[in-house]
Amino acid sequence: MKYRMFILISLSLLACNPKALPTVFVQQEGYALLKVSHETTRDELKDIQAQLEKQGISLDYFSSAFYENGHLQILKLMVTTPEGHSGQTTADIVNLQYRYYGFIYQKGGSPVFKIGEIPED
Repeated sequence: MKYRMFILISLSLLACNPKALPTVFVQQEGYALLKVSHETTRDELKDIQAQLEKQGISLDYFSSAFYENGHLQILKLMVTTPEGHSGQTTADIVNLQYRYYGFIYQKGGSPVFKIGEIPED
């Protein structure tokens, strides 16, 4: 009985561990995809913002909160595309540990712009 209880508790604790969700950023002409999580850092967002500006996409993450080590704690993201599509999303550390948040922009695609929770794929 103790052995079964130990296995049950161990499985429960393992299920609570954050997922490995490295930052995903893909940019091409007329296309941009950003997926952030608890593993995303302030420096990554700063670099991504500079790259997106070259494409005419405005990325504002400045209201987000970061831990002392630079990792994202609370996401507050606002994005505006060259055509004027815009939106915002927020996520706390609990959601960031298990899901990606960000945006997808695909000029001439369907949808042209989406912001919020982004599937892992």
